[in-house]
Amino acid sequence: MKNIKIFVPTMGITMAIITLTLTLSIFYPVTSEQQPQPQPEQKQDMSASILKLAEPNVPIDIPLSKGYIDGNIAYFIATDASDKTAVSSISNNTGFPVNYSPILNQTSESIRGQGYLFLNGVPGEAPNEFQLPVANAVPGDDDYSPLWQTNFVTWNDNSTARELKSVEEVMEAQNNGELTIQETNIIVNSPAIKWEGGSLQVRENKTITDDTPYGGGQVINIDTDKMIVTMIAHRGYGADGKTIYYIATDSTPKMTSDMLGVPYVESDEKLIGTPVAVDLFQFSNGINGSGPLGFQPGIATANPTDSNYSPMWKISFIEWNDISNTKVLQTVSDIYEMSKDQSITITPAINGTHLVNCPFFDQSTVIKYQSKL
Repeated sequence: MKNIKIFVPTMGITMAIITLTLTLSIFYPVTSEQQPQPQPEQKQDMSASILKLAEPNVPIDIPLSKGYIDGNIAYFIATDASDKTAVSSISNNTGFPVNYSPILNQTSESIRGQGYLFLNGVPGEAPNEFQLPVANAVPGDDDYSPLWQTNFVTWNDNSTARELKSVEEVMEAQNNGELTIQETNIIVNSPAIKWEGGSLQVRENKTITDDTPYGGGQVINIDTDKMIVTMIAHRGYGADGKTIYYIATDSTPKMTSDMLGVPYVESDEKLIGTPVAVDLFQFSNGINGSGPLGFQPGIATANPTDSNYSPMWKISFIEWNDISNTKVLQTVSDIYEMSKDQSITITPAINGTHLVNCPFFDQSTVIKYQSKL
């Protein structure tokens, strides 16, 4: 046996290294005395093939924002929004690019989180120089969702304004006629990172390598002084084969959440079957690589710039029906072609109940905000 390394360009941006274990007889003529002839029923074993992409796991620094929940400070990130003005505002305020995802405004009202932003009143630490926003729930609460509906709060008489630290206080002030709440259809993907009594799981092993496993937590460090969370960005393919990176912040069902080290969010499952849940394919066999199951990286059906992009990904598994036919797939078209000729079988993960909040970043964003930790 001999290891042959083949260098394959990945969409003109990086180089992928495919290490194929092949018999010498494929590349060099040998006599029957030198090499036993294979039996007719024998097939080439591709299970040892390896696809190695440059930097499959990258630590990335994402700015934190903070707000009040039930009287306590909680810390969040903002990665996607359904409104272009909100995208621009959040990106300018945090210095970190937010994805435009108009499809998020199709999130059912019954499973939206509720966030309240003050347009006047008490001076404070919010980007508009008023008090911090107020939200309704943290992970572990039945009504928590990372997809927040934006509600604008205006004090009717600025002289009566005071700092409010819970949704109950906001509602009471509204009932008393002290303030007005303007509901919007602006949805922001703003997962909680740290809150009173909890946080996303911080990895014990903070050294990130090409072989870093998916499990054990998605966070490397939470620095509330510098207002930065360092997370692992995993490499994959967009719909057209371009390199994308994604983080994981919450998931359903609980089994997968525990494995990833992110909160289990019941409302995530309620998105399945709606336009907000977009397909992402992972491989359950074939070429070994940096994907979550130990095989080649996954393929999403939308890039961050596509109109159908959503950070809420419904996971399906791709299985090669004949391992000897295995090859690298990079695009949705590749999946379609292999499915059409029955080379692969596509199965919704965990009976179609597996959804992960995985905001995408393009390669330039990951390079710019790559952590030095």
